[in-house]
Amino acid sequence: MAGSLQRALEFHKTGHLDQAELLYRNLLDDEPNHAEALHLLGVILHQRGQAEKAVRFMRRAVELQPNAAVMHCNLAEAYRAAGNLPEAVEHSQKAIRLQPHHADGHNHLGLALQGLGKLEEAVAAYRAAIGLRPDFALALNNLGSALRELKGNDEAEACFRDALSWNPNLALAHSNLGQLLVEQNRADQALPHCQRAVELNPNFAEALSNLGNVLRAQDKLSEAKECYKKALTLRPNVAMIHNNLGQALQEEGNLDEAIACYRKAIGLDPRSARIECHLASALAAQEKPKEAIVHYRRALDLQPDWADAHNGLGHLLQEGGDLEAALACFQEALRLKPDLADAHANVANVLAEKGDLAGSERSYREALKHDPDYVGAYGVLATHLRDKLPEADVAIMRQFLQRDHLSDWKRALLHHGLAHIHDARKEYDEAGEHARKANAYRKETWHREGKVYNRNDHDGFVSFLIKQFQPAFFQRVQGWGLATDVPVFVLGLPRSGTTLLEQILASHPRVHGAGELTLGKDSFDMVPAQIGRTEPPAVVMPVVTKKALQEIGKVHLNKLREFSPQALRIVDKMPDNYLWLGFLSALFPRAKFIYSRRDVRDVSVSCWITNFKQIRWACDTDDLAGRIKSHLRIMDHWRRVLPVPLLEIDYEETVADIEAVARRMIDFVGLEWDPACIKFHETQRTVRTASLTQVRQPIYKGSVERWRLYEKTLGPLFRALDGAVETI
Repeated sequence: MAGSLQRALEFHKTGHLDQAELLYRNLLDDEPNHAEALHLLGVILHQRGQAEKAVRFMRRAVELQPNAAVMHCNLAEAYRAAGNLPEAVEHSQKAIRLQPHHADGHNHLGLALQGLGKLEEAVAAYRAAIGLRPDFALALNNLGSALRELKGNDEAEACFRDALSWNPNLALAHSNLGQLLVEQNRADQALPHCQRAVELNPNFAEALSNLGNVLRAQDKLSEAKECYKKALTLRPNVAMIHNNLGQALQEEGNLDEAIACYRKAIGLDPRSARIECHLASALAAQEKPKEAIVHYRRALDLQPDWADAHNGLGHLLQEGGDLEAALACFQEALRLKPDLADAHANVANVLAEKGDLAGSERSYREALKHDPDYVGAYGVLATHLRDKLPEADVAIMRQFLQRDHLSDWKRALLHHGLAHIHDARKEYDEAGEHARKANAYRKETWHREGKVYNRNDHDGFVSFLIKQFQPAFFQRVQGWGLATDVPVFVLGLPRSGTTLLEQILASHPRVHGAGELTLGKDSFDMVPAQIGRTEPPAVVMPVVTKKALQEIGKVHLNKLREFSPQALRIVDKMPDNYLWLGFLSALFPRAKFIYSRRDVRDVSVSCWITNFKQIRWACDTDDLAGRIKSHLRIMDHWRRVLPVPLLEIDYEETVADIEAVARRMIDFVGLEWDPACIKFHETQRTVRTASLTQVRQPIYKGSVERWRLYEKTLGPLFRALDGAVETI
């Protein structure tokens, strides 16, 4: 019998688990209460990942030998693997009581306590293990892991390195050190450790996942995905690996696949704030802000101190126009995690919108201090500072572009920034080339995300609007709308001067500039539900009722009033309101409508070089030309059929005589003249468009006929617009 046990142990120690298991089971057939055989068979089952079966055999062993510290110690580990952490703690403590100097017992106690979230107690247990055995590399690794959870990153790094000094082949320590380094934006230092972990143990799923994280941080997304997929073949039920794959897919622009990964991860771990946060960010990227907010709030319910969730929620609040609430979220994120570069960048964005451009630059610099590879900060700084951006920063931007692995989105940001720098330096050929590359990368990213602009669909929609909004429609709804003169709509093409006109109007003490609102489209989209129909709004417009217009108008006006309860006029300067102009004039027949016009060649150049967040037709010259032509077509229609006055303001006229234009607008909206209107650049208010830097400066006449500077790059576009130019 003793000989059989010895042979089984030899097989076990040399990794021949099948032979060892067979001999242990043969022993138990002959002697069912053989404590050592029961215990060692349990160890093999634990090694095979069959924790619950392992517990059954090991528990029988300790019942037979209740004073065997090693057996209690190993049973504790089996309980931990089975998810029964209280039992793991109890048996670790029994092992320590039986053998106080048993270092493994203290280490296993630490693991169980850490699993229960009792981090301080876990740290004490690990330190006790190391005190008993200073070269205990695994306990040093585990101590580092607990300290990392306690935000003691420097101490954690030291522990991982100490562990490796005692055991250079400890894959777990290499993997953990690599993950810690990548979280500190030290991916280049992390890479060799994660690679070594995988070399030492090719079937170590968590190490493969951590290697994927490093590769993802280096923008090597294809390689990262391969690591995650291999890890999932080994451990298909690990939520965080599904989450990590989702992040790589999201960064690639494959949002549907990313969301599927996040949902799978949440199914496996429904209490992970991190995964809820990542799902929210993907939904936000899909332009589903309401769903995204739900998941950010769920993340905060699970973990109120999760900085990334505060930051993500703040970003959505900012997008929704609630800058103060957004800023509070970003500040809370930074209180919890002062080195969160993205939160510093978001603070910078809010400050820029509020007009504090110097403060914005400081916050971007703070973001770069914590993450020198934060490409977005360089892109925005270049756009804001243009030729005043220090040459050292320009050199860094160019160095980024030399990297083999850099996402298309990041390349687009860098090229857009460099386009603005060269434009300010009057190096127009170089500016045009950078803008061309930026738009190509951006278009590719949007296509991967499924955000494809179809100009034929848009042309068809414009044609249908023209068909539906004929004189008969306006005759039928005459007198149905709300009799209010509060709304002022400034509309036109993007980059046609709408922000400038709004800033002039908003400089009047009785006017509030609300920025670019979606209320026009939102109101248009409400029509079917109001009349009990399910077809698209434009289809049912001929049968809209007076009651529906009244109800929609009240909702619209109430939301508008939330921006300023006292202002006599509230300006909505959403350029695309030109599409809903016929509907809005029926909704608010006493509202004021101002059409901002500009040489469409200048509009096209400005759109081409601007880094828009959502406008997808501006990154393709054919789409740009088509959009402009369809705009001019519907505006020509509105001129013929609109039953309300439409004030048309040429950008070139505004630049030539700002006061004359300002007086004409103020008179048109029915207010007394105020000299503040010609000092618009001194007005302190939030500006939330791509023109936020320009409207804080006096009129710049160099923006007129700017298109001539880009004839070499955009000649075909200008020729495509030849007929359109004549219609202005």
